[in-house]
Amino acid sequence: MAYVLVNPAHAENLNRSIMRLLRPEHLRSGYTTDLYCAMHTHPETGYMALDLPDTETVPIHIESSGAELVSMLQVFVDDGALTQEEMDGIVTALAGLGGEQVRILDFIPASWQDFVLTKEQMDADGWFPEPEVI
Repeated sequence: MAYVLVNPAHAENLNRSIMRLLRPEHLRSGYTTDLYCAMHTHPETGYMALDLPDTETVPIHIESSGAELVSMLQVFVDDGALTQEEMDGIVTALAGLGGEQVRILDFIPASWQDFVLTKEQMDADGWFPEPEVI
């Protein structure tokens, strides 16, 4: 697994927008899976991490416009966490992938690589504290 650190204000919406690439909003009637992956919250800082599978590939739905992801990525551009060029690169890359299998981690921009952690790094940083024994 790879863990991508994300501002808690945007983590759930980013997770949801990734899922919309697999199953667009207009096809969701009766579909219950809302988020793509598990999320973790740091017990002390409250920061969040998306738990992205590092080897899994997923199908981009043939009818996915990517509109939800574009809206979400624009929030990161507006916050200065992503450049317009990076966003455009992600959107362009995804535009031609309807019906194809992709690895979501391949779309993490270069500027976010310092925020992609291993389980060992997460453990060392206190993300998974030992449960209290009662």
